[in-house]
Amino acid sequence: MTRRDWLRVGGVGSLGLTLADLLSDNQAQAITTDPTNTFRKAKSCIVLFLYGGWSQLDTFDTKPEAPAEVRGDFKTISSSTPGLRVCEHLPRMAQLMDRVTLVRSLTHKYPTHCVAYALSGIPENPLRNPRDYWPFYSSTMDYLWNQESGDNDHLGIPRQMCLPFPLNSRSRNKSHRGLTPAWLGKEWEPVFAQFAGEANREQGFPSADGSQAVKSHFDPFDGITRDSTFRFVAPTMVRMAPKVGLAHEVANIGLDLPSGVTANRFQSRRGLLEQFNNVRRRLDRSQETRSLSRYQQMALDMITSPRCATAMDVRREPASIREKYGFTLFGQSALAARRLVESGVRVVTVYWDEYGPQNTAWDTHVNNFPRLREGLCPTLDQVYSTLMEDLEQRGMLDETVVLLLSEHGRTPQVGDSPGGGREHWAGAYCGILAGAGVQKGQVIGTTDAQARFPVDRPLNPKDILATLYHLMGFDPDSARTYDQLGRPHFLLPYGGVVNEILA
Repeated sequence: MTRRDWLRVGGVGSLGLTLADLLSDNQAQAITTDPTNTFRKAKSCIVLFLYGGWSQLDTFDTKPEAPAEVRGDFKTISSSTPGLRVCEHLPRMAQLMDRVTLVRSLTHKYPTHCVAYALSGIPENPLRNPRDYWPFYSSTMDYLWNQESGDNDHLGIPRQMCLPFPLNSRSRNKSHRGLTPAWLGKEWEPVFAQFAGEANREQGFPSADGSQAVKSHFDPFDGITRDSTFRFVAPTMVRMAPKVGLAHEVANIGLDLPSGVTANRFQSRRGLLEQFNNVRRRLDRSQETRSLSRYQQMALDMITSPRCATAMDVRREPASIREKYGFTLFGQSALAARRLVESGVRVVTVYWDEYGPQNTAWDTHVNNFPRLREGLCPTLDQVYSTLMEDLEQRGMLDETVVLLLSEHGRTPQVGDSPGGGREHWAGAYCGILAGAGVQKGQVIGTTDAQARFPVDRPLNPKDILATLYHLMGFDPDSARTYDQLGRPHFLLPYGGVVNEILA
């Protein structure tokens, strides 16, 4: 809290007002002083995160006049925004640019995989001690919504979810951290959906394996079978369930009750469990018990709620819609995200993640141009465009903000690795926002002749998060989270709402 906040607390204490009253008052002021009327404009958000760092030069900040070793192999095409040219391999997205805000001046000082830096308030990256991490953005929102309404508004479906599986869980990279509720406690961990299907392309798109350019082998981001779908997985539920005898039920959260368990039998177990819980709650009021109770209730709700059974099952979608999204893991994950939002989930994060030893996602140190040309760009072009059109046709785009983001960009200089390579670069990169409360058809920021650094309106990922919080109804200047000792914390260490983004 600022010194002014503490002075205000001291000044109003004699009037019987509490810190909670003060923060509530600040939140109300944020609503009444919002000149754009975009505060809480979005009821939900979908974040599409391209893990690995996408190349600004080969997508939305092209430099056709630059030398070949900078501009790369691709030509540019005009877009629906006058004067804006984009990569030739993004033709459908090019025609949507008059409906989005493109930010070309994102910048920070950490050219390393830093999802935590992009999607939480963590002030710097990398940090080695998990205690130094800040709450993941959706954990923060979930916590704040709970402060407003309690746990009664989710009605059997989580407020926050991630797809298609826990980040970096299917690759050689086991070092990533950051998708954590941090000081909020385990009860605010994101709920993950688990991909339940099979890849169907023995030889997929160009990929990379060390210094050798190769083709992917049964990579679900290249193609999946039509009977593929998703199941619910909540890591904390699975870890904590054995303490209360729900291991089998929780570990099998999905579309149906566990095999052999009828509805009557399940309700009997639930009644018995509640009796044990009532005794335990009287004996143990610890934080771990409170966290367990919340996750336990969420698990039970997810098993018994028909909304959970249908939202994740993309197989229930008409075949024509599934075809539009494409039978790739990213495509069907985006479709599942739309279904989840439609069913009441407030925040959905979809990762285009690494998979296996050959797929490095958007981390194109090797085979940059073949991989972008044949796999990454065409799939992104199809999925993003279809999601936008689908949300718009269903009347959901006016209430949903869509953010397309990565953790950094790629080096302006093309390397001599097979297929050309671009290394990590955080000096300048792009992000795209669309939907509820977002200005249409504009470009924010420009970079120098080689897309190395912004020359105007440099923005940090914290500015994008502040804007997202604003659109979702949380004032980053006044809203606070509290740790288990009751100490207040800012949502972000720095950064502010980008007013140009707001409609």
